[in-house]
Amino acid sequence: AAVAPYDSNLFVQNGSVMYYNDPGYTTAIGIDVSSHQGEIDWQQVAASGVEFALIRLGFRGYGETGNLVLDDKFQQNIQGATQAGLDVGVYFFSQAVTVEEAVEEAEYVLDALEGDSITYPVVFDLEQVAHDEARTDDLSVETATEITQAFCQTIAQAGYQPMIYGNVTWLMDRIDLTQLTEYQLWLAQYQSTPTFPYQFAMWQYSHQGSVAGIEGNVDLNLLLTTLS
Repeated sequence: AAVAPYDSNLFVQNGSVMYYNDPGYTTAIGIDVSSHQGEIDWQQVAASGVEFALIRLGFRGYGETGNLVLDDKFQQNIQGATQAGLDVGVYFFSQAVTVEEAVEEAEYVLDALEGDSITYPVVFDLEQVAHDEARTDDLSVETATEITQAFCQTIAQAGYQPMIYGNVTWLMDRIDLTQLTEYQLWLAQYQSTPTFPYQFAMWQYSHQGSVAGIEGNVDLNLLLTTLS
């Protein structure tokens, strides 16, 4: 994985909004949402200065059967965010334990996206399930890496941009980033400066954000792009 090319001292928080203070980069502020956020007033979200939204498309249950489920609010959120003028991407919460299941998940995502034009990535979210037993608990690094690769390849072949989500522990210890270098990373790390040593394209820096149009907490994200 490419070493982080930016200086973490230049990440600056103004109230709840994070940006990167370097003329060589441009930043955008975004949120990620699922049915947990309930009814969202997307016009208010857009008016508050939020520029993009990552919307949960669905998930695989982490019980033994591992059924694929569409997020209840997926279609409503993707339409509302798009109509409000936001850039939109989607994420899928995986519980795949084989390459075949990862491909099945990716194809499920592609079927659900039929007809939706998205401008941001399709994100693969395979992570440790906190406070519960999950079907993915015993995945080896090798298998988790193969699963991630299979999902991302299937998404890329369909013409979408794949992205990998994870916290520092997941990205450093539970998958092998050296085998996934063609994919952008979305880092989850809730603090004022990121300590992740490799390059990331997006940073989920808070899970306790407050945004007009959404009741309760929402995740806040910073997209970081080089002006080149």
